[in-house]
Amino acid sequence: MNYLKSKNFPYTLAIIFSSVILAILISNYNLKNYDKIVTDEYGSFHQMIKYDALRYLSHGAEIKKDLNEGVNFFETGRENFTKYLPPRIAALIFQLFDIELYKDFESKEINTGVYKPYLYVQSLIYFFSVFIFYVLCKSNFSSKTLNFIILFLCLEPTIFQYHGTFWSESFFFSFQIIIIGLMICKKKNNLIFALIGFFIAILSLQKQYAIFYIIPVIIYFSIFDFKRKVLSVFFLIFGFLLPQIFLGYNNFKRSGVFYVLANDNNIAIHLDLVPKVINQIKGYSGNEFVEYEGEIMKNWMIKNSINFNEDSETLKVNKHFMRYRDSIVNEKDKLKFDKKIRSRTFEYIKKYPFEFASTMIKNGVHIVLLNPFHIYSDHKFRSGEIYYISKKHDELIPYRIIYTLIIYSLCLYGFYLFLVEKNYKMLILLLFSIIYFYALSFWHGNTRYFLPAYIYFAFFFGKSFERLINNFK
Repeated sequence: MNYLKSKNFPYTLAIIFSSVILAILISNYNLKNYDKIVTDEYGSFHQMIKYDALRYLSHGAEIKKDLNEGVNFFETGRENFTKYLPPRIAALIFQLFDIELYKDFESKEINTGVYKPYLYVQSLIYFFSVFIFYVLCKSNFSSKTLNFIILFLCLEPTIFQYHGTFWSESFFFSFQIIIIGLMICKKKNNLIFALIGFFIAILSLQKQYAIFYIIPVIIYFSIFDFKRKVLSVFFLIFGFLLPQIFLGYNNFKRSGVFYVLANDNNIAIHLDLVPKVINQIKGYSGNEFVEYEGEIMKNWMIKNSINFNEDSETLKVNKHFMRYRDSIVNEKDKLKFDKKIRSRTFEYIKKYPFEFASTMIKNGVHIVLLNPFHIYSDHKFRSGEIYYISKKHDELIPYRIIYTLIIYSLCLYGFYLFLVEKNYKMLILLLFSIIYFYALSFWHGNTRYFLPAYIYFAFFFGKSFERLINNFK
């Protein structure tokens, strides 16, 4: 409890406490203005709970319903198609605060006015993780640097905006902050290493692509922890495997197949990147390519005796290859479908390597443009596709560019200061983390996907701002 005696502690506590209050106020504002059902030319939708948020929350509502009906936890919910943890977090919060997402499961009409506990818990967990980070790392940095790091983590608008909505980023950031706090704290024991591995696994359950982050972490500790390298890596892997085994067992009990990688890992590129590239090459428009892929996959399913419902409601909407996936009866067969899609992805990339490389490079440049207006546009527009072609999107671009240049200039100066101080240990950890999360998401082009890498910029910002303030004085 020595941190309580620190002269810096009241300032740190003030930053965190003020940020919690502000997050609650923003949550209240969002709920007051956007927690409602609206109608446009495409139909009715909830302004805050749609697309990814609706997928997680609806899954959570189903898990809660299953549990209340006496279903074994390991047999609740849907297949592990995408992120495992968000719907379970939603189910837990729904259960604790008796929140019902739907008025009834038949109409699936979304309730309004019941979500304050969800957003409050989300904010409290995030800012508690920042406090844990402070406790773990208070002796790693000067008091001013640490306060500016915490200021960035608490109030930087690109990060802060997610605490007042239902996207999965806020919880993901929380786990990242705890992990880096554990990694750089000066006093480590076997429990600390086990906790690092455990939270990396939890991180991967929140967003699946974090599962391989364990590799750069092991490399990092192998470089800088010579004395206890073998033992520390053992406890690191031990902590990491516990949640993964739990996940695999959950999948096995529900589907009869033990697996830990979410199914969309095999099809994400085919879903988000391949259509864009092939449409440009072939001059396709609308759903022409994805329906062509649907026909290919339909013939593949027939040839391989895959049991699917050709008269399903999903296929009446359109013949997108994902609708054929939805029509498959057994989860085991869906895994086979995903592997076939993955092989088709590789075939397209092999056939058009230049076109794919060009698109991925463009996306990789675009993804680093900061967007502190994402939640604003998400609440104002039905979908990102509509927003991207809107006048408002074009109006905000200059502000985003200016803000991005300011933040990156400050962080670049902070990077330089780390080099001058020869703090290579911290630099390598930050660069390993930034490169890892960027490398696994740059191809997509969505600026939101860059934020797991961006969270580590807080350290460069803190170092830079301390020096600037000292120079100014």
